[in-house]
Amino acid sequence: MLMKIKILTAFILVIFNSINLSAQPKKIYIAPDNHTDYMWNSNEEGYRQAFLKTLDYYMDLNDSTANEPYPYQSKWNCDGSYWVYIYEKNRSAEQFDRLINQIRDGKITVPLNTLSGVHGIAPAEATIREMYYAGSLERRFGLELDLAINMEDNVLPLGLASLWAGAGAKYSWRGVCACATDVSGFESRRNEIYWYKGLDDQKILMKWYSLTDRSKVKGYSNQYFGGYSEARFPEESIELSKELMAGSKYPYNIIGAFGKGWDDIITITDEFPRIAKNKSDQEYQVIVSNKVDFFRDFEKSYGRDLPSETISYGSTDWGINVASLAGVAASVKRAVEKLRAAEGLYTLVALKDSEFANELTEMRERAWIACGLFFEHDWTADGPVTRKQRADWSRRVAGELGSYVDTLYNRSRERLGELISSPDNNNEVFYVYNPLGWTRTDYSDYLYNGPEDITVIDRITSREVPFQFVTGKDKKYLRILAGDIPSLGYKVFEIKKGSSAPGEPAAMVTDGVIENNYYKITVTSRGVITSLIDKTNNNRELISPENDRYANDLGSAKEESPLHDRPLRIENEGPVSVTLIAESYKPVKHISKITLFRNSDRIELENYITQNFGAGPEIYSFSFNITNPDTWHEEAGAILNVKPESEGGHYAERISRLDWIAINHFADMSGNGNGIVLSNRDAYFMKTGNSTLTSLDHTTSQINVLAGGQMERNRGLGIENQDGDSYFENFFALRPYTGSFNSTEAMKFALEHQNPLVAGKVSGTEGAYGDQFSLFTFSNPNVLAWSVKPAEEGIKNGIILRVWNMDNKDSECTVSSSGKIISARNTTHIETDGEAILPVAGTLNTIIGHNKMQTFRLFIN
Repeated sequence: MLMKIKILTAFILVIFNSINLSAQPKKIYIAPDNHTDYMWNSNEEGYRQAFLKTLDYYMDLNDSTANEPYPYQSKWNCDGSYWVYIYEKNRSAEQFDRLINQIRDGKITVPLNTLSGVHGIAPAEATIREMYYAGSLERRFGLELDLAINMEDNVLPLGLASLWAGAGAKYSWRGVCACATDVSGFESRRNEIYWYKGLDDQKILMKWYSLTDRSKVKGYSNQYFGGYSEARFPEESIELSKELMAGSKYPYNIIGAFGKGWDDIITITDEFPRIAKNKSDQEYQVIVSNKVDFFRDFEKSYGRDLPSETISYGSTDWGINVASLAGVAASVKRAVEKLRAAEGLYTLVALKDSEFANELTEMRERAWIACGLFFEHDWTADGPVTRKQRADWSRRVAGELGSYVDTLYNRSRERLGELISSPDNNNEVFYVYNPLGWTRTDYSDYLYNGPEDITVIDRITSREVPFQFVTGKDKKYLRILAGDIPSLGYKVFEIKKGSSAPGEPAAMVTDGVIENNYYKITVTSRGVITSLIDKTNNNRELISPENDRYANDLGSAKEESPLHDRPLRIENEGPVSVTLIAESYKPVKHISKITLFRNSDRIELENYITQNFGAGPEIYSFSFNITNPDTWHEEAGAILNVKPESEGGHYAERISRLDWIAINHFADMSGNGNGIVLSNRDAYFMKTGNSTLTSLDHTTSQINVLAGGQMERNRGLGIENQDGDSYFENFFALRPYTGSFNSTEAMKFALEHQNPLVAGKVSGTEGAYGDQFSLFTFSNPNVLAWSVKPAEEGIKNGIILRVWNMDNKDSECTVSSSGKIISARNTTHIETDGEAILPVAGTLNTIIGHNKMQTFRLFIN
């Protein structure tokens, strides 16, 4: 009897709650903002004035409506933290405090991102660093910034969900332009609102509505639901909201229409509070929104039952136009990668000299802003701001990042040399630093102008090491084989007078064949690899032409001509490495260098295009002898399988761009027990086989890497003629292997190629360090150190350690230090503290989630 009563009571409660819920008014959130088209419809000064005037206006309006009920209080939404940065730099401290108070009170919303960007192609660390200014706002003022935005570009990468969530974001909304594109299908999305979930299962609540049918509205489709200005006409959007909630497509009683400004430079209006009040009734409550209020309300009501999507709609659409300024874009990619070594050196220095580089604070802040500005979404360059103005601005922004990284790198390298003890004798001594989180044996180049009658001694083992002299960019270097360089640390080497026995060359060259213990490679006079024999795998041939292209092939295939090609020649031959050089005028003027090593299975390819190539495109093809290929690559903070979703891959088959996808550090192809990894230092885009915009070719064993080109020239988009540039670097590395794809091994190979060992002179003026040092070691080989740096507020606030678990399962890992770890905290990627972690016996014992980046704040004694 008691059980029957309980069941009846529960039934009555369900009915009551259902009636009560249906009696509540449906909620329509309308959020005013101005979509920023930076350096597209206005220049820097125009937007500086617009940001300042807009924020001043809305702070006044917000204050004037503060006594109204919450739904009718004015609110404003910035679409990037750059608004706040500009305000801080151009207004008084009192005015800035007022802005911060309104952000804290929910009157003004600021997202984590600098501005709307083409984040799918940016290096993962660049996407993180562009949010660092927002992170500083959180720490300085106790703010919680929950929103991140990727707006107007027509596709959405997968990995961005993990990067955003790792930075502390909880919510996002998307609206597309549905213009200047061949991507289609926006009118019928699979989910209107869903959990945007990464491969690490971190998730963002995403609002991405289907695009409104233009025949039903007076304006453009992108000025309504699914576009980037959904509340352009707020009264009309409210009526559309009612229609949507009345149908089966949107089974929710809470809806949001975000965005007012569209392509306007400035948006000044007081209409939202008035319209919200006039349009509210017993059935519908209209609310002026700060966007976050909508998400919190929606999540509370429906979050548990929402679908999720773990899928890539493509790396980028408009971002392909970055290739129209390829040389500058490559310099940004190199600077982000070099940052790993620069900050690693900086950390070692700061542990002994806590005031070091404090004067670079403002320069560093501008560098992080540059990580966002360079990837600002308007690479179409077809607005009122001219292409030349856009290109000049992009160069300057890239220079702000590069200048900071180079300055920090050079100063830290020199200062560390001063902090390492030098021997009492007069011999020249240098250290070799390893910026990666595992012990490495690799070559290292030390700038050297001394005598050549020398020996080089490892001061830890007291043994001679192989060396040779090499020349690069008109500078002479001592190249050594540096053995067992410790994780995130260094070892010292000493140069002594006296001859050493000459070693055999690392490789032999005969005509167009270069061969070492690992490989036999045939190279044409145009730098094309027509044969790659893996001697360690039963002399297996790795190259098989596709579409008349081989490997490292710009399109000249086997063609050779004495009129256009110089004879192959050897450069820098020695016991550590041998380089074979090809130089040709076809199909463009270029130089290719192929380097083999005695003690490494890496094949290094240095390519230089030395002429302007107009619209291009110029493409390096790599065609492999692999059957049933399975291709993987690094997208934005995620390792993806290049297959459509229906065949077990990570790519959507609708509302996606599939011809050019991100390559970032590497692409890997394997099949039937054999594979090869391609490390990519400079380029942003790759195409598998004959992929088209709507179809992935995952059966052709070919990877095409885009060196540069005005890919949307037919639409009049991008920078013309590479803005006159005539020098482009594209460095690659290859390594064949047996077995199947292993994300850890592929990433480690790429990181070793793109993060060479760093050599610096030891002067020993202070001698705080000895002949060898390692900052951190990691017990789990699948957990890779991604970034090591002093905290943004200085080393006294700890060391920031970011790791990436490359395994598809959660991984236990012990982080040990040369000194004891005395305290630790989880932090977001942008250094906002989370919970404390108790070290065990001076080590950090933790579990890193599958496929997950995790950031810590560590203090060591």
